[in-house]
Amino acid sequence: MRLLHTSDWHVGKLMRGASRADEHRAVLAEMATVAADESVDLVLVAGDLFETSAPGPESEQVVYRGLLDLAEVAPVLVVAGNHDNARRLEAVAPLLTLGRVQVRTQVARPDEGGVVRIDAGGVPVQVAMLPFVSKRGIVRADALMRDEAYQLSQAYTDRLGALVRALTEGFAADTVNVVCAHAFAAGGTTGGGERSVHTIEDYSLSALAFPVTAQYVALGHLHRSQDVPGATRIRYSGSPLQLDFGETANTSSVTVVDLEP
Repeated sequence: MRLLHTSDWHVGKLMRGASRADEHRAVLAEMATVAADESVDLVLVAGDLFETSAPGPESEQVVYRGLLDLAEVAPVLVVAGNHDNARRLEAVAPLLTLGRVQVRTQVARPDEGGVVRIDAGGVPVQVAMLPFVSKRGIVRADALMRDEAYQLSQAYTDRLGALVRALTEGFAADTVNVVCAHAFAAGGTTGGGERSVHTIEDYSLSALAFPVTAQYVALGHLHRSQDVPGATRIRYSGSPLQLDFGETANTSSVTVVDLEP
């Protein structure tokens, strides 16, 4: 089966106060064309669809039109990123589902939506869905006040790794197994426009947490397209357009990959 992986659209991003909505419309339209031309069977969007947690109506129109255009080609699975408003996405999720777009905004048990099982191009696929989890969302508030920085960072890494293991323990030999996550994987390189508080290595996910039973790990959070060393193929698709002047060296792209059990 063929998969298209994208992330970090950041619709609503301004450039010196000027709207970039037309740029985003053009890029997302081109992405849908790529999906059709490449005959993809599944689309993964690994978070940060929006630039802000309070997007304006125009930004919402751009994002939802982009998702539905992709869904005309193939089913679309989305995880929320740290820029996205989980509650707003949850509110529209039932409507998006009618258009072949499934959204996950919260961590869930595998049998309660944490793993999406889908037929893609006649191939059974399991996708472990891991939206962004903040340090406050995974490390108790009392520990944040009490423990040293190295203890907190290790606790975050350990607990996020445990979530990945729980979501992927049901990966089977006769299915295509994929992880879709919005997180900072240790070994990744920032692209210039990320929020540093969410990308420093003090709060990272070990690439070793992703099992060899996964054929592909689709990540979002870093804006530079890149592979991360690990037991399987781990990749940031990067942003589909340069988001600020700090990203002029980045190559904007989506990733298309062929997978089999």
